[in-house]
Amino acid sequence: MIYRLNLNVVGGAEVSFAQYAGYRRACHGDDTVIVDDPIHPRFEAVIAPPFRTVSRRTLRHWHGVRLPRSARALRARNAVRQLVRGGESALVGWNSIGNRDIADIADRAGLPLIHYEHGQAWRQQRRHARNYLARACGVISNSFAAERMLALRWGWQGPTKRVYCAIDGILDAGAARVALPRDRPLRLGSAGRTVEVKGHLIALHVLKTLRDVHGVDAQLTIAGTGERETALRETARTLGLAPVVRFAGSVDDMGAFYDAIDLLLVASLREPFGRTSIEAQARGCPVVATAVDGLPETLPATQQAESLVTPEWSLAEYANELGGQSDIGVPWVYDPQTDELVHPRAPTPTRFAAAVMQLICSDAAYHRASQCGLSHVGARFSVDDYGPALDQAILRLTTDGV
Repeated sequence: MIYRLNLNVVGGAEVSFAQYAGYRRACHGDDTVIVDDPIHPRFEAVIAPPFRTVSRRTLRHWHGVRLPRSARALRARNAVRQLVRGGESALVGWNSIGNRDIADIADRAGLPLIHYEHGQAWRQQRRHARNYLARACGVISNSFAAERMLALRWGWQGPTKRVYCAIDGILDAGAARVALPRDRPLRLGSAGRTVEVKGHLIALHVLKTLRDVHGVDAQLTIAGTGERETALRETARTLGLAPVVRFAGSVDDMGAFYDAIDLLLVASLREPFGRTSIEAQARGCPVVATAVDGLPETLPATQQAESLVTPEWSLAEYANELGGQSDIGVPWVYDPQTDELVHPRAPTPTRFAAAVMQLICSDAAYHRASQCGLSHVGARFSVDDYGPALDQAILRLTTDGV
């Protein structure tokens, strides 16, 4: 197998590939990975031998001379010489929609092209997306929302296999949390890169609403790093929340992070799936999330009415009310309630805080959310099933086309 992806940051798509690569290394051994430089230290071992790593930059050079974009056929022929050893079953564009070079390589090598969709279909206009998809023999999606985004925005009608993300460290259902501790402040968490779409700004305002309107002694820990961290720190200071907000930065042990909090806020403006939601539930930590894109799929059906918050603000209102950015880099999101593409919207802190109050004011509701979450994640997102499910999806798409 040959894969094309970037491994320079730690995100859901990259972590999912690392899990699959671990399975492939154990079972098959010698796949090839096309990457850009640099590679994040977390993934260096993932693509170490017996995997073979090829820099995308070297594929564009022939005897030290960079081949121009216009020489597509020559570039593809040169890349195939470097990549193909014989026996490869497919070329997988891992979250690389619109990558014309990869489609050219697959054509030249006579390999089936599989697109793995993990959020790229949401991004700003992808110049070659339709052409790339037209040359793919199939798609593997990480959510129903991803399938609908590909169909509604890009016109994809080809064969598709859904393989949900997976996690390890799932606690037994008997480990469900019984009740919130009443002898200390409520510990809230928000996790993900500190970029606008992850909703950390909304989480800060939810904390403010809980404290000022509902009288809840609450704290918030934000796990993650990114371009908006400085602005978020300033917002915490402006809101008078600095003493009760902790920026944890990059967290190596996310299991310990979820174990230390009482509730995870996933106030995302866009979320093709929502890995942090299932990670938290795997540790028995209840979740309150935005009802957008793939996030409802991360929650048990019995819990969605209590734990999902419908986004109501336009991004202009969000910017005006909270000082957020009105351009989040995506023109459309998927509305699971109407099965339509809509312009991005934001949940209000008031509604989000009300959903939190529903869970924390009743021990029975809190215990039910913890128990249902553990059962749901254990049944649907086990890491033991992930590698075999992806292998089977690729096999079906490349042989049966169904």
